[in-house]
Amino acid sequence: MLIVENLSKSYKREPVLRGVSFTVQPANVLGICGGNGAGKTTLISMVASILPPDTGEISLLGIPIGETRAYRRLLGYVPQNIALSPRLTVQQNLEFWAAIKGYKDGELKQMVEEAAVQANVTAFLRKPVGRCSGGMARRANLAAGLVGQPSLVLLDEPTAGIDEENRDLIMNTILGLKQRGCIVLMVNHYFNELAVVCDRIITLKNGGIAEEAAYGL
Repeated sequence: MLIVENLSKSYKREPVLRGVSFTVQPANVLGICGGNGAGKTTLISMVASILPPDTGEISLLGIPIGETRAYRRLLGYVPQNIALSPRLTVQQNLEFWAAIKGYKDGELKQMVEEAAVQANVTAFLRKPVGRCSGGMARRANLAAGLVGQPSLVLLDEPTAGIDEENRDLIMNTILGLKQRGCIVLMVNHYFNELAVVCDRIITLKNGGIAEEAAYGL
């Protein structure tokens, strides 16, 4: 289970999040929506252990976020910006991220292959990211976050600016993650899009959870 308790964060004394708490069970997708400046990216960045909270606690499968190395081994993070080298092929980028996570040789190859299949990028593994379409680059970005079969996958606007076909492929990948038992947090501006894959959706407003809806997919 992912447990988030009483998270707060301010920038220059301006509160962004105030006492946000929630839990997510394995094989569940939690959607996070809200207007610009509502704190969506701040929240997911804290769960990703990139941004420290001012107050609050986070644990994943019993491991507190303070045990950074052990916590991050369970984590896959897909930022809104494409976190890949445009000069390298999709496969080379995935191999880089697998190496960063400590995989070598045959195990590295296996992890890259599994992530490529999950994110539907096997058809263009040898293509440089800089020559990929926007949707293909988004799928490759997703694949990089799936290297190592993480228990928690964090998605920050994974379908931003792409066509319907690539959006559907990414949604199918998210549903596959759920079926595999992953915990997924997905930030998205579009409530209707979240409703397709999420079990629950929380809406952030004025620093807190203004609304929570369950979908029971």
